[in-house]
Amino acid sequence: MAHLSGMSEHRWPADFAALRSGQGCPMCAGGADETPHGLRVFEGGWGDGYIGRYPVRPGYAYVIWKGRHVTEPSELSPEEMAGFWSDVARVARAVEEEYQPAKMNWLSLGNGVPHLHVHLVPRPSEDARAGLPLETEAFHVDITPAIEPTLLEAEAAALRARLQR
Repeated sequence: MAHLSGMSEHRWPADFAALRSGQGCPMCAGGADETPHGLRVFEGGWGDGYIGRYPVRPGYAYVIWKGRHVTEPSELSPEEMAGFWSDVARVARAVEEEYQPAKMNWLSLGNGVPHLHVHLVPRPSEDARAGLPLETEAFHVDITPAIEPTLLEAEAAALRARLQR
């Protein structure tokens, strides 16, 4: 593979193949009301939604597939796919109603944790990168300050209320 000018060379973590196969997958345990990365706001039939503790943008949330271990949406049956994306859309709608972004980004990545999940990133009208992709370091929790716990709980409560309608 050609080295891109100006970019440092990155490699997959040594345990990536094992994680991709489900060995030691931190998302497979699932079902927790609180994780190191957020608070659950939605328990769906196919996915659980969380408000992020380390917000890429205000209102950042994510939805984790809660069935067997899969890494890509293409591994789902048509029924699973319809159910999961319906759960993702339900959480996204609540985030949009609560935060009123100019644009909502839906990102299915899995480069760090190879378990199917979707990042929901509301892009506010005053976004410093309006019209552009997120910055490279957007998901680096070591440089993104955590939301203060009482504020995180208040934001979680607001989303839960919207999701119960």
